[in-house]
Amino acid sequence: MGIQGITYEWFASYLSNRAQCVDINGSFSDFLALDISVIQGSTLGPILFLCYINDFWSASTLFSVLFADDTTSLAKGKNLNELVEYVNNELQKIALWYRANKMAVNTSKTKYIIFGTHGKPINPEQCRIVFNCNEIGQPINNDLIQPIERVHSEGNEKSFKLLGVHLDEYLSFNAHITHLCAKISKSLYCLNRIKNFVTPNALKTLYSAMIHSNIVYCINVYGSAVTTNLQRLRVKQKEAIRIINNVGFRDHTVQLFKQNGILPIDDMIKFAKLKFMHCFVNRNLPLSFHELWLYNRDVNPARILRNANNLRIPPHNFATLKRLPLFNFPQVWNEEDERKHNPSLKIYCNELKRALLHTLAA
Repeated sequence: MGIQGITYEWFASYLSNRAQCVDINGSFSDFLALDISVIQGSTLGPILFLCYINDFWSASTLFSVLFADDTTSLAKGKNLNELVEYVNNELQKIALWYRANKMAVNTSKTKYIIFGTHGKPINPEQCRIVFNCNEIGQPINNDLIQPIERVHSEGNEKSFKLLGVHLDEYLSFNAHITHLCAKISKSLYCLNRIKNFVTPNALKTLYSAMIHSNIVYCINVYGSAVTTNLQRLRVKQKEAIRIINNVGFRDHTVQLFKQNGILPIDDMIKFAKLKFMHCFVNRNLPLSFHELWLYNRDVNPARILRNANNLRIPPHNFATLKRLPLFNFPQVWNEEDERKHNPSLKIYCNELKRALLHTLAA
Protein backbone atom coordinates (compact mmCIF):
# COMPACT_ATOMS: atom_id res chain seq x y z
CA MET A 1 0.00 0.00 0.00
CA GLY A 2 3.06 2.26 -0.23
CA ILE A 3 3.83 2.36 3.51
CA GLN A 4 7.59 2.01 3.97
CA GLY A 5 10.50 2.90 6.20
CA ILE A 6 9.97 4.09 9.76
CA THR A 7 6.19 4.27 9.28
CA TYR A 8 6.05 0.62 8.24
CA GLU A 9 8.28 -0.41 11.15
CA TRP A 10 6.05 1.52 13.54
CA PHE A 11 2.95 -0.37 12.33
CA ALA A 12 4.85 -3.68 12.44
CA SER A 13 5.84 -3.02 16.05
CA TYR A 14 2.29 -1.97 16.92
CA LEU A 15 0.75 -5.16 15.51
CA SER A 16 3.41 -7.76 16.41
CA ASN A 17 3.79 -9.94 19.52
CA ARG A 18 0.28 -9.38 20.86
CA ALA A 19 -1.58 -11.87 23.02
CA GLN A 20 -4.91 -12.09 24.79
CA CYS A 21 -6.37 -13.81 27.81
CA VAL A 22 -9.67 -14.03 29.65
CA ASP A 23 -10.19 -12.53 33.13
CA ILE A 24 -13.05 -13.94 35.25
CA ASN A 25 -13.19 -12.46 38.75
CA GLY A 26 -9.42 -12.14 38.91
CA SER A 27 -8.68 -15.58 37.51
CA PHE A 28 -6.71 -15.38 34.26
CA SER A 29 -6.60 -17.92 31.48
CA ASP A 30 -3.41 -18.79 29.60
CA PHE A 31 -2.32 -16.23 27.04
CA LEU A 32 -3.04 -16.93 23.37
CA ALA A 33 -0.85 -15.38 20.69
CA LEU A 34 -2.62 -13.22 18.08
CA ASP A 35 -1.09 -13.85 14.69
CA ILE A 36 -3.70 -11.83 12.80
CA SER A 37 -5.98 -9.17 14.27
CA VAL A 38 -7.04 -5.56 14.52
CA ILE A 39 -7.01 -4.21 18.04
CA GLN A 40 -10.66 -3.52 18.80
CA GLY A 41 -11.44 -0.27 20.56
CA SER A 42 -8.16 1.34 19.52
CA THR A 43 -7.81 4.60 17.61
CA LEU A 44 -6.10 2.83 14.72
CA GLY A 45 -8.57 -0.07 14.70
CA PRO A 46 -11.04 1.33 12.12
CA ILE A 47 -8.43 2.53 9.62
CA LEU A 48 -6.44 -0.70 9.90
CA PHE A 49 -9.63 -2.68 9.23
CA LEU A 50 -10.32 -0.54 6.16
CA CYS A 51 -6.77 -1.22 4.96
CA TYR A 52 -7.36 -4.93 5.49
CA ILE A 53 -10.50 -5.05 3.35
CA ASN A 54 -9.28 -2.45 0.84
CA ASP A 55 -9.10 -4.97 -2.03
CA PHE A 56 -12.63 -6.34 -1.55
CA TRP A 57 -13.81 -4.49 -4.66
CA SER A 58 -11.54 -6.68 -6.82
CA ALA A 59 -13.16 -9.92 -5.61
CA SER A 60 -16.37 -9.49 -7.61
CA THR A 61 -17.97 -7.51 -10.43
CA LEU A 62 -21.07 -6.92 -8.29
CA PHE A 63 -21.65 -3.26 -7.43
CA SER A 64 -20.69 -3.30 -3.74
CA VAL A 65 -20.96 -0.65 -1.03
CA LEU A 66 -19.27 -1.08 2.34
CA PHE A 67 -20.05 0.71 5.59
CA ALA A 68 -17.45 -0.58 8.08
CA ASP A 69 -18.10 -4.34 8.10
CA ASP A 70 -21.60 -4.04 6.60
CA THR A 71 -21.48 -4.99 2.91
CA THR A 72 -24.26 -4.55 0.36
CA SER A 73 -24.03 -5.75 -3.25
CA LEU A 74 -26.30 -5.01 -6.18
CA ALA A 75 -26.86 -6.56 -9.60
CA LYS A 76 -29.42 -5.88 -12.31
CA GLY A 77 -30.72 -7.73 -15.33
CA LYS A 78 -33.78 -8.32 -17.51
CA ASN A 79 -33.72 -12.12 -17.31
CA LEU A 80 -34.23 -13.48 -13.79
CA ASN A 81 -32.61 -16.88 -14.44
CA GLU A 82 -29.48 -15.30 -15.87
CA LEU A 83 -29.39 -12.76 -13.06
CA VAL A 84 -29.63 -15.44 -10.35
CA GLU A 85 -26.87 -17.48 -11.99
CA TYR A 86 -24.64 -14.42 -12.23
CA VAL A 87 -25.22 -13.42 -8.60
CA ASN A 88 -24.52 -16.94 -7.32
CA ASN A 89 -21.25 -17.07 -9.26
CA GLU A 90 -20.16 -13.68 -7.93
CA LEU A 91 -21.14 -14.58 -4.36
CA GLN A 92 -18.91 -17.63 -4.62
CA LYS A 93 -16.00 -15.37 -5.56
CA ILE A 94 -16.80 -13.16 -2.57
CA ALA A 95 -16.95 -16.25 -0.31
CA LEU A 96 -13.49 -17.30 -1.49
CA TRP A 97 -12.16 -13.81 -0.78
CA TYR A 98 -13.46 -14.09 2.79
CA ARG A 99 -11.84 -17.51 3.21
CA ALA A 100 -8.54 -16.26 1.84
CA ASN A 101 -8.61 -13.35 4.29
CA LYS A 102 -9.61 -15.53 7.27
CA MET A 103 -12.99 -13.85 7.65
CA ALA A 104 -16.50 -15.27 7.92
CA VAL A 105 -19.96 -14.16 6.87
CA ASN A 106 -22.98 -14.65 9.11
CA THR A 107 -25.37 -16.08 6.52
CA SER A 108 -28.27 -16.04 9.00
CA LYS A 109 -28.11 -12.23 8.93
CA THR A 110 -27.58 -12.07 5.18
CA LYS A 111 -30.69 -11.42 3.08
CA TYR A 112 -31.47 -10.65 -0.53
CA ILE A 113 -34.28 -8.76 -2.25
CA ILE A 114 -35.50 -8.87 -5.83
CA PHE A 115 -36.68 -5.34 -6.60
CA GLY A 116 -39.47 -5.18 -9.13
CA THR A 117 -42.93 -3.90 -9.88
CA HIS A 118 -46.35 -5.07 -8.75
CA GLY A 119 -48.12 -7.64 -10.88
CA LYS A 120 -45.04 -9.63 -11.86
CA PRO A 121 -45.05 -12.85 -9.80
CA ILE A 122 -41.70 -14.54 -9.18
CA ASN A 123 -41.35 -18.30 -9.01
CA PRO A 124 -39.41 -19.15 -5.80
CA GLU A 125 -37.74 -22.03 -7.62
CA GLN A 126 -36.15 -19.54 -10.02
CA CYS A 127 -34.47 -17.41 -7.40
CA ARG A 128 -32.38 -19.55 -5.09
CA ILE A 129 -29.41 -17.52 -3.89
CA VAL A 130 -26.68 -19.34 -1.94
CA PHE A 131 -23.37 -18.51 -0.29
CA ASN A 132 -21.01 -21.09 -1.73
CA CYS A 133 -17.59 -21.40 -0.05
CA ASN A 134 -16.37 -24.24 -2.32
CA GLU A 135 -13.22 -23.68 -4.32
CA ILE A 136 -14.05 -23.07 -7.99
CA GLY A 137 -13.30 -26.20 -10.05
CA GLN A 138 -12.96 -28.47 -6.98
CA PRO A 139 -15.35 -31.21 -5.73
CA ILE A 140 -18.45 -29.74 -4.13
CA ASN A 141 -18.95 -30.02 -0.37
CA ASN A 142 -22.61 -29.32 0.41
CA ASP A 143 -21.70 -28.34 3.98
CA LEU A 144 -19.99 -25.25 2.53
CA ILE A 145 -23.15 -24.08 0.75
CA GLN A 146 -25.53 -21.96 2.81
CA PRO A 147 -28.90 -20.73 1.45
CA ILE A 148 -29.71 -17.04 1.80
CA GLU A 149 -33.19 -15.99 2.84
CA ARG A 150 -35.24 -13.85 0.47
CA VAL A 151 -37.08 -10.78 1.74
CA HIS A 152 -40.48 -10.43 0.07
CA SER A 153 -44.10 -9.54 0.78
CA GLU A 154 -45.21 -13.15 1.32
CA GLY A 155 -42.17 -14.32 3.30
CA ASN A 156 -41.24 -14.27 6.98
CA GLU A 157 -39.53 -10.90 6.53
CA LYS A 158 -41.30 -8.30 4.43
CA SER A 159 -38.52 -5.71 4.62
CA PHE A 160 -34.84 -5.53 5.37
CA LYS A 161 -33.14 -2.84 7.46
CA LEU A 162 -30.11 -1.30 5.79
CA LEU A 163 -28.34 1.50 7.70
CA GLY A 164 -31.58 2.49 9.39
CA VAL A 165 -33.81 2.33 6.29
CA HIS A 166 -36.34 -0.47 5.85
CA LEU A 167 -36.36 -1.62 2.22
CA ASP A 168 -39.13 -3.70 0.62
CA GLU A 169 -39.21 -5.35 -2.80
CA TYR A 170 -41.45 -2.67 -4.35
CA LEU A 171 -39.61 0.29 -2.79
CA SER A 172 -42.88 1.52 -1.33
CA PHE A 173 -41.13 2.26 2.01
CA ASN A 174 -44.32 1.25 3.79
CA ALA A 175 -42.38 -0.66 6.46
CA HIS A 176 -39.96 2.23 7.01
CA ILE A 177 -42.75 4.77 7.45
CA THR A 178 -44.57 2.40 9.82
CA HIS A 179 -41.40 2.10 11.90
CA LEU A 180 -40.87 5.86 11.78
CA CYS A 181 -44.43 6.61 12.89
CA ALA A 182 -44.03 4.21 15.82
CA LYS A 183 -40.89 6.05 16.99
CA ILE A 184 -42.57 9.45 16.60
CA SER A 185 -45.63 8.27 18.56
CA LYS A 186 -43.43 7.48 21.56
CA SER A 187 -41.87 10.93 21.38
CA LEU A 188 -45.29 12.58 21.05
CA TYR A 189 -46.42 10.84 24.23
CA CYS A 190 -43.44 12.29 26.09
CA LEU A 191 -44.00 15.80 24.71
CA ASN A 192 -47.68 15.66 25.56
CA ARG A 193 -46.94 14.74 29.17
CA ILE A 194 -44.56 17.68 29.77
CA LYS A 195 -46.06 20.40 27.55
CA ASN A 196 -47.57 22.24 30.55
CA PHE A 197 -44.34 22.21 32.58
CA VAL A 198 -41.69 23.50 30.16
CA THR A 199 -41.27 26.61 28.03
CA PRO A 200 -42.29 26.78 24.35
CA ASN A 201 -38.63 27.05 23.35
CA ALA A 202 -37.85 23.88 25.29
CA LEU A 203 -40.71 22.08 23.55
CA LYS A 204 -39.42 23.20 20.16
CA THR A 205 -35.92 21.99 21.07
CA LEU A 206 -37.32 18.62 22.11
CA TYR A 207 -39.26 18.46 18.85
CA SER A 208 -36.03 19.00 16.90
CA ALA A 209 -34.17 16.35 18.89
CA MET A 210 -36.84 13.66 19.13
CA ILE A 211 -39.03 14.08 16.03
CA HIS A 212 -37.39 16.27 13.39
CA SER A 213 -34.12 14.32 13.55
CA ASN A 214 -35.98 11.07 12.84
CA ILE A 215 -38.00 12.54 9.98
CA VAL A 216 -35.03 14.12 8.23
CA TYR A 217 -32.82 10.99 8.38
CA CYS A 218 -32.55 9.55 4.84
CA ILE A 219 -35.52 11.66 3.76
CA ASN A 220 -34.13 11.69 0.22
CA VAL A 221 -34.56 7.92 0.16
CA TYR A 222 -37.92 7.25 1.79
CA GLY A 223 -39.32 10.58 0.52
CA SER A 224 -39.95 8.87 -2.81
CA ALA A 225 -42.74 6.82 -1.22
CA VAL A 226 -46.26 7.13 -2.57
CA THR A 227 -48.29 9.99 -1.10
CA THR A 228 -50.72 7.66 0.70
CA ASN A 229 -47.85 6.24 2.76
CA LEU A 230 -46.51 9.72 3.52
CA GLN A 231 -49.94 10.78 4.78
CA ARG A 232 -49.30 8.96 8.06
CA LEU A 233 -46.21 11.11 8.62
CA ARG A 234 -48.14 14.28 7.80
CA VAL A 235 -50.65 13.45 10.53
CA LYS A 236 -47.90 12.75 13.08
CA GLN A 237 -46.05 15.97 12.30
CA LYS A 238 -49.22 18.03 12.58
CA GLU A 239 -49.91 16.42 15.94
CA ALA A 240 -46.40 17.38 17.04
CA ILE A 241 -46.74 21.02 15.94
CA ARG A 242 -50.01 21.31 17.88
CA ILE A 243 -48.37 19.91 21.02
CA ILE A 244 -45.35 22.23 20.98
CA ASN A 245 -47.73 25.19 20.53
CA ASN A 246 -50.13 23.82 23.16
CA VAL A 247 -53.26 24.21 21.02
CA GLY A 248 -56.29 22.02 20.43
CA PHE A 249 -56.07 18.83 18.39
CA ARG A 250 -58.44 20.30 15.78
CA ASP A 251 -56.63 23.63 15.26
CA HIS A 252 -55.24 24.42 11.82
CA THR A 253 -51.50 23.98 11.52
CA VAL A 254 -50.51 26.18 8.55
CA GLN A 255 -49.83 29.28 10.64
CA LEU A 256 -48.22 27.18 13.37
CA PHE A 257 -45.63 25.86 10.91
CA LYS A 258 -45.01 29.43 9.73
CA GLN A 259 -44.62 30.87 13.24
CA ASN A 260 -42.15 28.19 14.31
CA GLY A 261 -40.16 28.22 11.07
CA ILE A 262 -40.78 24.50 10.60
CA LEU A 263 -41.40 23.02 7.17
CA PRO A 264 -44.21 20.46 6.72
CA ILE A 265 -43.10 17.01 5.61
CA ASP A 266 -43.78 17.61 1.89
CA ASP A 267 -41.73 20.81 1.90
CA MET A 268 -39.02 19.06 3.91
CA ILE A 269 -38.79 16.45 1.14
CA LYS A 270 -38.60 19.13 -1.54
CA PHE A 271 -36.00 21.08 0.46
CA ALA A 272 -33.82 17.97 0.86
CA LYS A 273 -34.05 17.15 -2.86
CA LEU A 274 -33.06 20.66 -3.94
CA LYS A 275 -30.23 20.83 -1.41
CA PHE A 276 -28.86 17.55 -2.77
CA MET A 277 -29.14 18.76 -6.37
CA HIS A 278 -27.44 22.06 -5.52
CA CYS A 279 -24.51 20.04 -4.17
CA PHE A 280 -24.56 17.91 -7.32
CA VAL A 281 -24.56 20.85 -9.73
CA ASN A 282 -21.76 22.58 -7.82
CA ARG A 283 -19.67 19.39 -7.58
CA ASN A 284 -19.86 19.14 -3.79
CA LEU A 285 -20.86 15.46 -3.75
CA PRO A 286 -18.53 12.42 -3.79
CA LEU A 287 -17.03 11.52 -7.16
CA SER A 288 -19.41 8.60 -7.60
CA PHE A 289 -22.27 11.10 -8.14
CA HIS A 290 -20.55 13.45 -10.60
CA GLU A 291 -21.78 11.87 -13.83
CA LEU A 292 -25.14 10.69 -12.53
CA TRP A 293 -27.08 13.24 -14.62
CA LEU A 294 -26.15 15.04 -17.83
CA TYR A 295 -27.31 18.36 -19.21
CA ASN A 296 -29.47 18.40 -22.34
CA ARG A 297 -26.73 20.37 -24.11
CA ASP A 298 -24.31 17.50 -23.51
CA VAL A 299 -26.67 14.90 -24.93
CA ASN A 300 -27.43 16.93 -28.08
CA PRO A 301 -24.45 19.25 -28.59
CA ALA A 302 -25.29 19.88 -32.28
CA ARG A 303 -28.83 21.10 -31.59
CA ILE A 304 -29.98 24.43 -30.16
CA LEU A 305 -32.46 23.61 -27.39
CA ARG A 306 -34.59 25.93 -25.27
CA ASN A 307 -33.95 23.66 -22.28
CA ALA A 308 -30.27 23.11 -23.04
CA ASN A 309 -29.28 24.10 -19.48
CA ASN A 310 -31.74 21.70 -17.89
CA LEU A 311 -30.67 18.36 -16.52
CA ARG A 312 -31.65 15.40 -18.67
CA ILE A 313 -34.23 13.09 -17.11
CA PRO A 314 -33.37 9.46 -17.97
CA PRO A 315 -35.99 7.76 -20.18
CA HIS A 316 -38.26 5.30 -18.39
CA ASN A 317 -41.16 3.03 -19.27
CA PHE A 318 -43.01 2.79 -15.95
CA ALA A 319 -44.95 5.61 -14.33
CA THR A 320 -44.02 4.28 -10.88
CA LEU A 321 -40.37 5.17 -11.57
CA LYS A 322 -41.15 8.89 -11.73
CA ARG A 323 -41.11 9.16 -7.94
CA LEU A 324 -37.64 7.62 -7.55
CA PRO A 325 -34.60 9.92 -7.09
CA LEU A 326 -32.92 9.14 -10.43
CA PHE A 327 -35.92 10.52 -12.32
CA ASN A 328 -37.57 12.90 -9.85
CA PHE A 329 -34.57 14.85 -8.55
CA PRO A 330 -33.53 16.41 -11.91
CA GLN A 331 -37.17 17.27 -12.65
CA VAL A 332 -37.52 19.14 -9.35
CA TRP A 333 -34.23 20.95 -10.02
CA ASN A 334 -35.28 21.96 -13.54
CA GLU A 335 -38.48 23.49 -12.13
CA GLU A 336 -36.63 25.43 -9.42
CA ASP A 337 -36.47 29.25 -9.33
CA GLU A 338 -33.46 31.30 -10.50
CA ARG A 339 -32.12 31.35 -6.93
CA LYS A 340 -30.65 27.91 -7.60
CA HIS A 341 -27.78 29.57 -9.47
CA ASN A 342 -26.35 31.02 -6.25
CA PRO A 343 -23.15 28.99 -5.66
CA SER A 344 -23.33 29.34 -1.87
CA LEU A 345 -25.16 26.37 -0.36
CA LYS A 346 -25.88 28.22 2.89
CA ILE A 347 -27.39 31.25 1.18
CA TYR A 348 -29.38 29.09 -1.22
CA CYS A 349 -30.82 26.94 1.57
CA ASN A 350 -31.81 30.00 3.58
CA GLU A 351 -33.56 31.56 0.58
CA LEU A 352 -35.22 28.27 -0.30
CA LYS A 353 -36.59 27.76 3.21
CA ARG A 354 -37.95 31.31 3.34
CA ALA A 355 -39.63 30.80 -0.02
CA LEU A 356 -41.20 27.51 1.05
CA LEU A 357 -42.50 29.04 4.28
CA HIS A 358 -43.86 32.04 2.37
CA THR A 359 -45.66 29.77 -0.06
CA LEU A 360 -47.05 27.83 2.90
CA ALA A 361 -48.43 30.97 4.49
CA ALA A 362 -50.01 32.06 1.23
